[in-house]
Amino acid sequence: MAKRPETLETVLLALELLRRIPRTRKISASELHEQLTGAGLERDLRTIQRQLEMLSGHFDIERDDRNCVYKLLV
Repeated sequence: MAKRPETLETVLLALELLRRIPRTRKISASELHEQLTGAGLERDLRTIQRQLEMLSGHFDIERDDRNCVYKLLV
């Protein structure tokens, strides 16, 4: 069974996702996953999707469930 990430790791992932969600265009969860992997933050795509779902409930993030794309609203 996989170990649950520490709270600090979860917060750092959330902040990194918020930094990477653009304001001028939409980005998919898969694209964000690729960016994070390239930056050395190895997480499952499903983890990224859950984080984005949580963040869009607390921040002004436009979410298109049909295409799993996100955009930070100004």
